[in-house]
Amino acid sequence: MKESLQILGVTSSGLEGIENIVSNKRNDNEVFTEIEQIINPEEREHYLRKLLESKPDGFIKSKLLLAEQIKNKDLKYAVDLILSATLADPVEPKCYLLLAEIAYENKAWLVTNNVCEIVKWLCPEDKSGKKELVVKAEEIFVKTKEKIKSKEPDSSEDEFWRSKNPNKLWILEKLYFQGKIKELTELCFKLLHLFREDINNYETVYKVLVLVDQKKPFERFKDSIENYLKDDHLNKNLFLGMICYHFLDFQTSINYLNNSLKLNPTNSKSLFYLALNHLMTNNVKDFMKTSEIIIPGLNLTFIALYFIFAAVSNSVLEKVEFPNHKNIARELSLILEKLLKCGQSEEVSVIENKFKQLNYNLILPYWQLYLAEVYIKQNLLEKAKEVLNDCIDSDVHRLNSWIYRLEGKDDLAEVELLKYRQSWTPKEKEAGFYCQAINLNLPEEIPNNIEEMLKHIKDAYNQIKEIIKQIDLEYGLNPMTCIEAGCQDCCKKTFPTLTYTEYLYMRDWLEKQPVDFRNKIQDESLKIVNLYLERFKKDPPFMVGDVVFTQFYPLDFVFDCPCLGDNKCNVYEARPFSCRGYGYSSYGGISFKGCNYFYEQFRSATKLNNIRKVISAVSFFHFAGLVDVKLIGKKVMAPIPVWFAQNHEETIRKVKETIKNSETTALHP
Repeated sequence: MKESLQILGVTSSGLEGIENIVSNKRNDNEVFTEIEQIINPEEREHYLRKLLESKPDGFIKSKLLLAEQIKNKDLKYAVDLILSATLADPVEPKCYLLLAEIAYENKAWLVTNNVCEIVKWLCPEDKSGKKELVVKAEEIFVKTKEKIKSKEPDSSEDEFWRSKNPNKLWILEKLYFQGKIKELTELCFKLLHLFREDINNYETVYKVLVLVDQKKPFERFKDSIENYLKDDHLNKNLFLGMICYHFLDFQTSINYLNNSLKLNPTNSKSLFYLALNHLMTNNVKDFMKTSEIIIPGLNLTFIALYFIFAAVSNSVLEKVEFPNHKNIARELSLILEKLLKCGQSEEVSVIENKFKQLNYNLILPYWQLYLAEVYIKQNLLEKAKEVLNDCIDSDVHRLNSWIYRLEGKDDLAEVELLKYRQSWTPKEKEAGFYCQAINLNLPEEIPNNIEEMLKHIKDAYNQIKEIIKQIDLEYGLNPMTCIEAGCQDCCKKTFPTLTYTEYLYMRDWLEKQPVDFRNKIQDESLKIVNLYLERFKKDPPFMVGDVVFTQFYPLDFVFDCPCLGDNKCNVYEARPFSCRGYGYSSYGGISFKGCNYFYEQFRSATKLNNIRKVISAVSFFHFAGLVDVKLIGKKVMAPIPVWFAQNHEETIRKVKETIKNSETTALHP
């Protein structure tokens, strides 16, 4: 095993004890049912506290129930439980309604007001069960407005409540990181529709749409601005100018922003974006003139631009490490990255040299690392090397490793990666990370031709391969982890499941292989199916629709994949998403799907941020499910051996019978 992988201290996949945790494996609904049987409040509280101490993730119903029970005697833990629940599901309105009730009871009027707005915003209008939540929120909202109007003492600014007030931008960003772009977009425009008078919401929507970076949502945003802000000429021109700036239409942006400044010459946001436009067009004179009158305030992007202004002005700043210096450096790198995209590489070099001459690295110690990342992503490797020559932070080794891999110098990359991982402190090794789900680019409209459908599956698999390649490069992951570790646990202790569409893709590939090979896979599959039949006295099922896998296949029913042989996957070219994305994927961007070997590599990937890019499993299975529905009427999934234990005709017969039975059960539960 390579030393850079060995040094992480991982000695097993973490899957070897999977059969021992089955008895303790319960989902939130099962736990909630158990709790309802406990009548004594103290026993119920003790049960929930013990459960949630060992299960910090998920369990939304259980957390809300405990928070409701203890809110009057343990306020901090109750609120922490609610906020923890929002991490698992940031758009669940029940979480925010309970928080609103608690905030109202504790006289935090501004917090209550904000959270009630969030409940109204997040409740789907077409679900009757959610309407009750809106009614309750509206009642609290009205009473809160009266409290604010009468100027009753407000605890919202107390130390406790300052960090407990949910932020709409945070909710939308969580959806972005989970890859739920469609839901995010709809919520953006619902927010503007419901609260069109609140200018802060337009700023929130702009920031999120910049992350999404798609033209259609921005066109819709432009229509909303022109409709909702038609009488507010200052802000209408401001936001239209911001949109044009994002799409590099600088002259139009300047025109809009100047119109805004005619109404208020000191408007800081208009001045800020005007200065950015001048910077992007290399109009140094007007950039300096505009920047001189901006008051940065506490906005990190404003401060980042101020540093550029100070550098161009040759301003010597006090050599004290700046608060939030890492985030400021990141914002600075985004501005410099946009400059590069505008063809202003010489301007970036000038700013870079000014920062070095003025020793701004003592104030923003991470700015060079972020800039090096920008250069690497732009394939300006020599520029990245020059920047890194002046850095002393250990992240230099990770970035050098990335460069060497791109140059094909794998031995040098391994040396640098080893140095990087050796530098990690115990505190850093304890840090976790959040996932950013990368959606696959697949069509919503499913073609009628089955060959075209399978071409899209092949395209999805090619996209997965390319995303994995980029993740390996950026994070220094070992592309041969499983071989290096000598581990095949994911082929022996997990269930590689596939949809009907993936089954067709794999079957099409198998049909081109020798008969003996196909027969061997069928024989091995049949053995596993018979083991299930012997243990559970029924055939292993095909699963229809979106179901909880463990309801059908207990985790302690393990087997060697029928496609495994001679220490390798014998259907590697046709393997399903569950195998291709293993170690690199996440369901909804919330939980990480992978073994310890992958987890530790992801965790130690970088210190510059705690976000890790992963493939969105949801985006793949959404598409595969749509194809299933078009072909057979329902989404159907099963482990590999269940599909291949019999001939194709018998498989189809079983699938159709399962679908028919599921429809009958739905009609007569």
